[in-house]
Amino acid sequence: MKKYEDVSVTNDFTRYKYFIHDLNLVNKVTKSVKGLGFIPIKTTDDCPPNPEDIDFKSSGVNIYIALEEASVNYKEGDIRVTIDNLEQMKITSIDRFEKGQFKVYEAFNKLYEERNADDGKYTIRELSDYALEDQASQKRKFLITLIEELESNGYYKVSSAIRLYDNLLVGRKRSASAKTGNSDIKPNNAPHDEEVFEDDNEQYQMFAGLLNFNPNLILYGPPGTGKTYATRKIIDHFENKYFKTGGSYKVAEVENRVKTITFHQSYSYEEFIEGIRPVLNDDDSGKVGYKLENGLFKELCINAEKELIKRQNNAEYVDMIHSESNIWKVSLGERKSDDVFNECIKSGDIAINWLDQLDLSNMTYDDILAELGDESDFGNKPTQNANSVNSFVNDMTVGDIVLVYDSQQTIRMIGVIKADYRYDTKYSYKHRRSVEWFTELSYPINIHKYNGFKNLTLKTIYELSRISISDVIEMVTQNSLVKQSHEDKREIKPYYMIIDEINRGNIAKIFGELITLVEQDKRGKLKSLLPYSKKEFSVPSNLFIIGTMNTADRSIAAIDTALRRRFTFVEIEPNSGVLTQYDNPIINDTVDLTKLLDAINEKVMDKYDRDHRIGHAYFMGIESLSNLYQTWYYKILPLLGEYFYNDTETLKSIVGKSFYDQYGNVKYLSLHKKDDELSEFEEKIIDIYRVKDNG
Repeated sequence: MKKYEDVSVTNDFTRYKYFIHDLNLVNKVTKSVKGLGFIPIKTTDDCPPNPEDIDFKSSGVNIYIALEEASVNYKEGDIRVTIDNLEQMKITSIDRFEKGQFKVYEAFNKLYEERNADDGKYTIRELSDYALEDQASQKRKFLITLIEELESNGYYKVSSAIRLYDNLLVGRKRSASAKTGNSDIKPNNAPHDEEVFEDDNEQYQMFAGLLNFNPNLILYGPPGTGKTYATRKIIDHFENKYFKTGGSYKVAEVENRVKTITFHQSYSYEEFIEGIRPVLNDDDSGKVGYKLENGLFKELCINAEKELIKRQNNAEYVDMIHSESNIWKVSLGERKSDDVFNECIKSGDIAINWLDQLDLSNMTYDDILAELGDESDFGNKPTQNANSVNSFVNDMTVGDIVLVYDSQQTIRMIGVIKADYRYDTKYSYKHRRSVEWFTELSYPINIHKYNGFKNLTLKTIYELSRISISDVIEMVTQNSLVKQSHEDKREIKPYYMIIDEINRGNIAKIFGELITLVEQDKRGKLKSLLPYSKKEFSVPSNLFIIGTMNTADRSIAAIDTALRRRFTFVEIEPNSGVLTQYDNPIINDTVDLTKLLDAINEKVMDKYDRDHRIGHAYFMGIESLSNLYQTWYYKILPLLGEYFYNDTETLKSIVGKSFYDQYGNVKYLSLHKKDDELSEFEEKIIDIYRVKDNG
């Protein structure tokens, strides 16, 4: 056995010249691939037999994407992805340099052929266009850099075999329907249709566990440390471990259980909780009215709170309820008979009987009013009746809640609408909507206080605008005849509010009285009367708040004390090791990004403080020297210039005198190489950490 120190998995291990490069292995070295299992490491016949003879550092091969005629000094074992020409940029072969000539490299060719059907072998330019369409920003960046390098040099030296795998060799992933003839393409950069990648970073698992300790979490640290990225990975782990196996951030996002917002100086309580907003009238008059609207946080609380009334047998239709669901009062049948009511409960419907000879599916309000006319059968209020019919046919939507009239102050059934209007001739009341009933409640339920102490009227259908979704949830909870079982509780889904730049907002102003309600021991128990709606409100226990805080923008010491007491704080520090773990930190075989990052941050801490260090994300995804040049001049130097504004001497002490003139102006060094020597830019970048290495 031999222990190897300072060996980069992405750069040294996967480029060992005696390996037979199984691309599944290359991919798995930085990703846990579900269902793939263990992959044997295969070596060539001339591989050193003893571990002590293996030297990863000096036995690496290079991988190039190049035109066949490009002038490249290939060495034994190097791999070339051959491109036909600059116009098409199509892969023609994947070869390995052996004994002075190129031979087809089966390990890579096999994967390329398997993952790309004949009609799917896209050119590099086509893949770049698709990456833009698919919003695959990292893939797009790789391909743009590749195109630029091919156009300027005729070749591109690949810095990471994994990114070559993900971004080029597997082409563009096709959906299952595409295999059956449908040309639909789904944006996904995963290399295998059946693979699900899981990040096994223990740090994220630990942070996910903290949400059980306190549902309010803040990640703080310098810019570029991956705080926003970390929120997604935390949700991935929390979903998978504490909610449902296979759960993830993406699943929660699709189910609208994740909301993200960025705080700023003018963000207000009215936007976050609730407020009165101006709205334009629908009559094209241009007049402005005012409406009470829920803020983002209140809406998410309502959606999360509905989970608390779930049972195994009702989970599907409780999911239909949402913060915008309307609540309707409905009368079923005549006053002195329960026949229609009983029949509707049995069939799972609500029903009305006006215009029973007509299918109203495509009728507008005006059509319905015209059909009702002044017929005596409908009394002397055709407009009121038309409103009821139109509400039933056109206004009610899936997820709305119906309360069935019992008396002026009570209801005798609660249901959730689960389908659109239908005309059903097998019933005497032919106009119908399917409904799921909450049957296991103690009826009748008095709703007088929820309705603002107003009595219900005899009108067949109308909206109960005073009653909220939270009120209905309380009715169901307080009148339930059956307690939630352990299996029922497993149906409760977690919801997440992600607040970026939480320290940039006025916390006391934005949260208002809710700053107390978010505490773990107050969740679902303590209620507060909201100032606009005059309704009681609480924060449910299954809502988790994850905030991010840029310490360079505002010191953590300045955070509101009330906020500090109610949140768990976790520091996310710059970590150059991430570059080694997920990226190739050696650019152009010359610049070591890990040493560069560590050297700069050590100097920043000495000259300023630890809150203004540079995060590792700034150096991630750098594919070439030109990428580093752009990052350095248009991200790193401007950031440092902001930290040390008008302090040229300090800036020079951090990055060296070559990047600034005597007046503090930035000097753009040349990328042009002279013979085989380093460019001026490379030399001066290396000097930043070479000075540190030399003591």
